[in-house]
Amino acid sequence: MSNNDHLLEYSIPQLLRWRVGTSPKRPALREKDFGIWNTYTWEDYYDHVRKTALGLKSIGLKRGDTIAIISDNIPELLFTAIGAHSIGAISAGIYQTSMPAEIAQILQYLKVSAVFCDNQEQVDKVLDVRDQIPNVKKVIFEDPRGMREYMSDDWFIDIQDLYKLGEKEHATSPDLFETLVDQGKPDDPCHLCLTSGTTGLPKGTIMTHKNYINMGVKITEVDPLEPTDEYVSFLPFAWIGEQMNSFGIAMATGITINFPESVETAMSDLKEIGPHFMFGAPRIYETIRSEIWLKIDQSYWFNKLLYNYFIQVGLKAASYKMTGKPMPLGLTIKSWLGTQMIIRPLINQLGLMR
Repeated sequence: MSNNDHLLEYSIPQLLRWRVGTSPKRPALREKDFGIWNTYTWEDYYDHVRKTALGLKSIGLKRGDTIAIISDNIPELLFTAIGAHSIGAISAGIYQTSMPAEIAQILQYLKVSAVFCDNQEQVDKVLDVRDQIPNVKKVIFEDPRGMREYMSDDWFIDIQDLYKLGEKEHATSPDLFETLVDQGKPDDPCHLCLTSGTTGLPKGTIMTHKNYINMGVKITEVDPLEPTDEYVSFLPFAWIGEQMNSFGIAMATGITINFPESVETAMSDLKEIGPHFMFGAPRIYETIRSEIWLKIDQSYWFNKLLYNYFIQVGLKAASYKMTGKPMPLGLTIKSWLGTQMIIRPLINQLGLMR
């Protein structure tokens, strides 16, 4: 039995509360905004989830309802998802690149009651299909830029106003949130994960709290992580990989999730943070490899020569390491030289030294 198997007895909100009890002031989330990293402690994280949960309850979201999330990676995305989980509702991610017609189909299929959007671009997509989604009672937005003309329509609500509703609910019923969190069970459904839709319309797969926490526990048995470790969140939340990292691994280990300033700055922000843990689809690593090749191709001939030579050395050394065979002395020396001269500087440039 793993030392962390006891975590499987919690729902995600309950595990968040447990984190607050063990390390309230430790950084849980960071977000880069106008070049500055802003930190949320585990205590701050829980406070925002509480405000969001009670705000969602105030606008009519209830146990079993579904809230869709169309957003770049920002803390409010997690506040909304885990806030929904806290009251027994279910979150569902939709890719930010989805067109209005696709969004309408998904919202209809999942019988969504509310939608969280990060900005006007996503709000406008939902607005375009408003007449096709009668089940959607509220659209919550995070970035108020460009939203002024929408505010006379009570279909929309700023997340800051949602927080205020949550604070008001908390002032009236101080024990309500904890009672709702206590009602959660590990095997309760918490998220609808959409399939890729490559052979038809995406289908919703029901995930439980235990599913995600178990992912976090099992992965860290293979790759142990510490609460002082850093992770950069740049994968789409609609993909199960990012859900696993944010709901499962971060909660199970206490690592800090860092949110880049934008999609465009994600790789430079990653270099700045220097994460201890990284997870991605093959396409992510193919992109990184392509960037390396491009830079090597533009470098001096001697650098190209060294790179091409030592990469071949590294591939030979890797085959020995992976099969467990003893490496010849000459290859060991060349591998060490290549690591010092090429590999380590390259990894450092990518921000992956840790």
